[in-house]
Amino acid sequence: MLQQLQDRHKLQMKYRPEVDPGAFKINANQAGNSSFVAPNLVRGTLVMGSKLLPSIPAGMARALFSMFLVAEVHPFDDGNGRLARLVMNAELTAVNECRIIVPTLYREQYLDCLRQLTRHGDPGPLLKAMTHIQEWTAGFDYEVLDTVIDRMKACNAFERSLNQHKLLMP
Repeated sequence: MLQQLQDRHKLQMKYRPEVDPGAFKINANQAGNSSFVAPNLVRGTLVMGSKLLPSIPAGMARALFSMFLVAEVHPFDDGNGRLARLVMNAELTAVNECRIIVPTLYREQYLDCLRQLTRHGDPGPLLKAMTHIQEWTAGFDYEVLDTVIDRMKACNAFERSLNQHKLLMP
């Protein structure tokens, strides 16, 4: 699992050599008030977390656990959120479920749900939000990229303010 994460990160961040693609962090990192796993505990935390995977039902449950594990550990200097969502979507793809695209307009709600789980141990909001976004994602026809982008724009996917816009279903 460690090598797979490093390989995925290296590929994902290959055009950002300054973030040392594929190398686990050597300095502590945080986002706002959230501090992540200390660098010397990254490998062990990921290994212990990955040992739980076989006991978690395949599909959404395992996908969200995998995503949360990477997001919570934050094993790299940059690209952790993208990598966490990539890991989540790999788990969904493995069982032939629709992948999840988190639209820009939904980003803050997604992050709030992650914080709720981190700070209060409550997975309910995250499960509800990600199930909703998976349904939203499934509503698009991905055959023609320009068409799907136009349809997502029409659903307010790329807007930033939930106060000014509502995410519309396709």
